[in-house]
Amino acid sequence: MKYGICNLSVMPIRKEGCHTSEMVSQLLYNELYEVLDEKPGWYLIKSDEDGYEGWIQGIQHHEISEQEFRDYQGKTRYIMDQPTLECHGRLLTMGTVLFEPVPGSMTIPGSFSPALMLEFGQKLLDVPYLWGGRNCFGIDCSGFVQLCARAAGKALPRDASQQVQEGELVYFLPEIQPGDLAFFSNEEGHIVHVGMMLDTERILHASGQVRIDYLDQTGIFNKERNEHTHRLQVIKRIL
Repeated sequence: MKYGICNLSVMPIRKEGCHTSEMVSQLLYNELYEVLDEKPGWYLIKSDEDGYEGWIQGIQHHEISEQEFRDYQGKTRYIMDQPTLECHGRLLTMGTVLFEPVPGSMTIPGSFSPALMLEFGQKLLDVPYLWGGRNCFGIDCSGFVQLCARAAGKALPRDASQQVQEGELVYFLPEIQPGDLAFFSNEEGHIVHVGMMLDTERILHASGQVRIDYLDQTGIFNKERNEHTHRLQVIKRIL
């Protein structure tokens, strides 16, 4: 088994091992991974952060030994809480994990804090939407929630369809608490979108950009477009 660590600011993970394949996620600096397979110029990897699998370019692979991999797993982790930060000769993005404290970073809490998740999320307001993105220059809906939850002490899966399996059901809108996650479905009933509730009426989510919209029984209502943009399926409380 081969192991690696991301030593670039951001590294794309693609669905297939070619440049024309869609980007399905990203690795951020210091994130660890296992190599599952390889072919000329490409490695199939599994992220140690969330178990996500996909292909990275071989030239971007930075190999470490199994012992180094285990040592990194055991280190205390800090997370950047500023939009960008120059560190180790690289421009790093909010949500990047570091193995030592630096100005602009904080200790990842030992228990989940919904308030901290929302505070982190609001620092990313207006970041443009990017399919597969997990950084302050482009982020998708589930990557946004995952990154904010990690900063607040909760490890969530990568995709909204996986995240919806977490936590407890919230049955009625008046019972919503700040930090509850709202999930939205397409016409076939598949979960395709997720956002974080600020209160019983407002949702923080990535759609076009990280933004705040309103939620009712139907779903997300965008006042600028004067229409519902996402169909509400379920609300979950992360524990």
